[in-house]
Amino acid sequence: MPQPPPSPSEPPPPNATRCDREILDVEPMLRNFGGPGPTVTMLYALFLENADELSRVLNERLALGDLDGVRLAAHSAAGAARTAGAGRVADLFGSVEEAALRGDAAAMRRDAAALDRALADVKILIARI
Repeated sequence: MPQPPPSPSEPPPPNATRCDREILDVEPMLRNFGGPGPTVTMLYALFLENADELSRVLNERLALGDLDGVRLAAHSAAGAARTAGAGRVADLFGSVEEAALRGDAAAMRRDAAALDRALADVKILIARI
């Protein structure tokens, strides 16, 4: 879902383009935790660790045809990604979850395959913080 532009009192982070913010919107995290620092770094590291693990579990469950396992992993990962501001990753995990509910294996595979690139993009932006 598109985000409204920042208000004049909330400038975008340095070097953040509109595309970057669609991949990773760091503003809420920085605002909630007082700017870049050890807490934000730790939270993003934890997010990446969990997202990688949930993606691995999702792919494992997908290979086994375990739709409920796919749905649960995708649901957990989508929530974590939304909290972290990783909108594209959250949308992909959400799409996988919805496809699992419908039993649409082709859509699950398509969106799961796109997760590696989306997570890589998020990792690049987190490294800049």
